[in-house]
Amino acid sequence: MRKLLIVLLILYGTAGIAQEAKTSMGLRMGSVSGFTLKFIDDDFKALEIIVGGQHDGFRFVGIVQKYTPVAVHRIANFFFVSGIGAHTGYSQFHKNEVKFVNGIEYYSNQQYTSPIFGGDMMLGFEYHFESLPIDISLDYKPYFELFGQKTFKTDFWDIGFSLRYAFNR
Repeated sequence: MRKLLIVLLILYGTAGIAQEAKTSMGLRMGSVSGFTLKFIDDDFKALEIIVGGQHDGFRFVGIVQKYTPVAVHRIANFFFVSGIGAHTGYSQFHKNEVKFVNGIEYYSNQQYTSPIFGGDMMLGFEYHFESLPIDISLDYKPYFELFGQKTFKTDFWDIGFSLRYAFNR
């Protein structure tokens, strides 16, 4: 009974957020490219979900963001966006191996798949068109990840451009 009550409270809270949030969906092109879905509430806080591919693998990214209006008196609907989040998925990589058997070299190329998990940060700018239901953004999203081809990996050059359709503005 207690679990059912917790599930109902979560669903009720999610439904309330979904009704108040401005939703947009589109594509992100960058080092991590794929589909992006964003929910923005009235307090200029957002949740962005990116589902895409990188390094012959799959990545699911979730980032909580904060919007800050830029030059309100000159350009309306232009925001500085900052956020922090995490990602999970898998990556595929090839590893060349050389074996010596009785003085003869044998080469092999093995393909490996490894799970990944890591943290993300995002800084960027976003513009919401007033006359069109379109949002565009340019972001800088450095990240670190564990596992994969290396035990610890960082990427400081994930720069992306997103184009999204706004549903309920």
